[in-house]
Amino acid sequence: MTEETEQERPTLEGEAVLDLWRRGQDAWNSWIDRHPDRDISFYKFDFSNEQDAEGDLSFAGYHFGNGAIFFDYSTFGNGYVEFHGATFGNGTVRFIESFFGDGDLRFTQATFGSGVSFLYTTFGNGNVDFSNTTFGIGEVDFSCTTFGKGNVDFSDATFGNGNVDFSCTTFGEGNVDFSDTTFGNGNINFSKTTFGDGNVDFSDTVFGDVEINFSQSRIENLNFNPKTIGASEIDAKGLSIKGRAIFDLPPSATALKSFNLHSASFDGPLTLTGDLGIIPDLRATRYSHQVDLSALTVKLQRRWQKPGLRPDQWRVKAVSETGIISRLVYKFAPKKRISLKYFNKLRRFWKHHCWPIKLSQVAKDPQDSARLRRLKEIAETNKDHQAALRFSADENRAKRWIETAWLGSVLDMAFSFFSNYGQSILRPSLSLGVIFAAGMSAYKAKQIPKLVTDGWADWTQAFILSASNSLPFLPQSRDLRTDALTALYGKDPGLCVDALMITQGVLSFIFLFLIGLGLRNRFRL
Repeated sequence: MTEETEQERPTLEGEAVLDLWRRGQDAWNSWIDRHPDRDISFYKFDFSNEQDAEGDLSFAGYHFGNGAIFFDYSTFGNGYVEFHGATFGNGTVRFIESFFGDGDLRFTQATFGSGVSFLYTTFGNGNVDFSNTTFGIGEVDFSCTTFGKGNVDFSDATFGNGNVDFSCTTFGEGNVDFSDTTFGNGNINFSKTTFGDGNVDFSDTVFGDVEINFSQSRIENLNFNPKTIGASEIDAKGLSIKGRAIFDLPPSATALKSFNLHSASFDGPLTLTGDLGIIPDLRATRYSHQVDLSALTVKLQRRWQKPGLRPDQWRVKAVSETGIISRLVYKFAPKKRISLKYFNKLRRFWKHHCWPIKLSQVAKDPQDSARLRRLKEIAETNKDHQAALRFSADENRAKRWIETAWLGSVLDMAFSFFSNYGQSILRPSLSLGVIFAAGMSAYKAKQIPKLVTDGWADWTQAFILSASNSLPFLPQSRDLRTDALTALYGKDPGLCVDALMITQGVLSFIFLFLIGLGLRNRFRL
């Protein structure tokens, strides 16, 4: 149907639509069955004088066909208003700047078509119930709406694909319930929304591939515990929650692309749980109560660096800002043949081709290290040592090759591999065992042939020499080491054996330190 035909489509309006509605549900639905494509307009109607003897208004079970439905600027007065089971077709439904007085409003089990707008609508004191309501494909707009004192219920409602907008909306003192609600693909906007003193509940909610926006909203108590969540983004910059805040994310939250709580404030306890494939951003957050991150696990996104520069690498740096290798190159280069300008060109060319070679993957987002540092700070403040260790380990991985120099990154790799940043006791213990066994075999292999004896005596001496060299702090180690050296090599063990002993001693000291670090971190009070 063309736009011109749509504009010329007949509209049921004025006294005609009011007379038909007064005749009741059966007469109304019969007429709609014969004229399913008519637009229907209750524009600027005042229903205050149309209430029944009990002060109620009812559109329950009414069918509105496939045309556009207009309740713009209508006034429904005080009393009970019911749209239970009402069916709206494929046309747009508009309640723009409508006014509902004090009393309950029910849209339960209603069905909407391709677009719904309650823009600037005012709801009086009373419960507003959209539970089990179905919203079709298209935009659902509750922006700048005002709800009075009473509960607002969208539980078990279904929103099709399209944007859902509650931005700049003001809720009253009651609870706001989105439990068991299903959202399709699209944007869900609660930015700059003010919730009253009640609870805001998103338990068992199903989210499609959506962007959820709570930026600069004000909430008393929040329970965000969805059943599933798609490849979504959660933007809650500047969110303010006075009471308890729970973000209990489901296993499907591994598909989250972004979780931004930057500059949010929490005056009550905050619980953040879930297995995330990204790093949530809690930088600049303010909290005055306990923050529980014990059940939060994150995954640092890394990749092998491809040739090319990040934008932050294009800035011309002073020599003092570069690494030690670059400073030495610039210092000893002939001044007439290399200027700072060409020095920076060479540095960028060097980095463009991924030199020096990165021996492990690099963090995709250079900001992840700062995000992890903030998580670590919060965990430390709340005495959650294990969570702080996890976040600290990932922070070091995120800084590797980006903030940490090349040699420092190599040492960081070794620290990660051999002890998982002090979180593992098994890894350094196994490494110490390998060093011990390798040392014993090397000492036996270097034994002077004329001192070789039959049986296990020589292996016993090699065992004693390796053990005493790995554990030099034991009181008996010195005498045992001297006797074993004499038995295996006589008076002069030789330079090779001395080098082996020094190497084993240094490596054993390192792994013993890592074992002690792991024990300290494991049983820290």
